[in-house]
Amino acid sequence: MQTLSPVIIAAPLAGWSDYGMRSVLVACGAREVWTEMINATALVRGNAKTIAMLKTDRVAGVRYVVQLFGREPADFVTVIESGLLKDYDEVNLNMGCPAPKIIKNHCGCQLMQHLDDARHLIELCAAAVKKTHQALSVKMRLGWDKDIAVKFAQMCVKAGAERLIVHGRLGVDGYRGVADYDGIARVKAAVKVPVIANGDVRDRASYENCLVVTHADGVMVGRALCGAPWKINLDDQVPSYARIVELMQMQKRLHNGNPSDLIKHWLCYQKQIKKYYPEQPLPVL
Repeated sequence: MQTLSPVIIAAPLAGWSDYGMRSVLVACGAREVWTEMINATALVRGNAKTIAMLKTDRVAGVRYVVQLFGREPADFVTVIESGLLKDYDEVNLNMGCPAPKIIKNHCGCQLMQHLDDARHLIELCAAAVKKTHQALSVKMRLGWDKDIAVKFAQMCVKAGAERLIVHGRLGVDGYRGVADYDGIARVKAAVKVPVIANGDVRDRASYENCLVVTHADGVMVGRALCGAPWKINLDDQVPSYARIVELMQMQKRLHNGNPSDLIKHWLCYQKQIKKYYPEQPLPVL
């Protein structure tokens, strides 16, 4: 199987990217994996379930990124300096999530409407990661309800972000419509840090088209990996039935999130079996 370069990164998916899924992705060849977004304030308050979301295993040759969100900048600094994130190479600040429950709390993509607040958070975190020798990145969109991506990206870099992950949609778009790769290309041309393109990459053809248009340094793949982690290298080869079952069992054994999230994973795996091995039995959860 050919390993593609620029690198493909497994996106952080809320309710999906738990310890189990990340471990399975690494087993399938992922070279960089992310946690789902984690509430910095909940970590500061010692919430056991939130702290459990940080569980990870270090594997040589794999980069580990923890994604934080929240509304209190001081909590980000406290978490970074606490040692809780010591197993991660990079801290990412979520400024792209469009979910209503995130937006109403002045988090996620809402920060793209408040550049001073976003700048302040990045500057504080940039100072904190210098002490812990970790990298700092920002995951953003093109804007909330209008394209301000270039202005926002340049602000992020000036404030201390060392890498940008750009989802080619506005916040108000959610996941509807088609990702605007031209918008990502404008960001890439405007900054000197690495830019990762995010949105609508599902297979080898869409990967290649994304890179041709955006000139990005890498691509982030999300929903296409749910129930099909072997697609991390966007190879057309489907694993054997036995291998898929093995991955399912690994996911089940290592799952440390909500039971309902494991059911979602399981149903997606079953969908793949129905597609490629309709004559085989569906493993029971």
